[in-house]
Amino acid sequence: NVPEPARFPPGLHNAYWFATFNALSFPIVVGTPMILYAKTLGASATVLGIIAGMMPLLVIFQIPAASHISRVGYKRFVYAGWGMRVLFIGALAVVPLLTGVLDATARLALVLLLLFAFNLSRGISSCAWLPWITALVPESLRGQYLTRDAACVNLASFLVIVLAALTLGEQPAAWQFAALFSLSAAMGGLSLVFLQRIP
Repeated sequence: NVPEPARFPPGLHNAYWFATFNALSFPIVVGTPMILYAKTLGASATVLGIIAGMMPLLVIFQIPAASHISRVGYKRFVYAGWGMRVLFIGALAVVPLLTGVLDATARLALVLLLLFAFNLSRGISSCAWLPWITALVPESLRGQYLTRDAACVNLASFLVIVLAALTLGEQPAAWQFAALFSLSAAMGGLSLVFLQRIP
């Protein structure tokens, strides 16, 4: 008997939609738009370096978090972490609107606090993603899956940065940053819908 060729499990296409909407969200918060916003608040080069380095630095929390995955489950672990991330992005979207309430230093401190929480929740929850996908995707199809996933992520990341550039223009006002961060939160929320549908 000829063995049946390996197939993707039903519902895995939701992983590509999740990757796409996630990539329409996170580049705004961890990329150039957030750096630009921090600069408008008077952030020093050191503070900008901290903002840029937070994401790779806090990935180290994958190590202590990994021992809890088996108890919680891959899907619940990732969903909880990504859900918290969306909440923190939503809070970040409010910060530019606090111009008349908080001075620039206080707003910058709030941004740093929320970015730390965002990147910490990402660092902790991301340790369950690859084991989950590894369990779902047959070994012979993993290269195909990763190629499609990378295409979705890179295309969406390119589109959202172009959109951010068009939105902010040359002299962006606080409401433009708030609108951009709100878009990030909305796309993050949509990504959760597809995350929930992954087997």
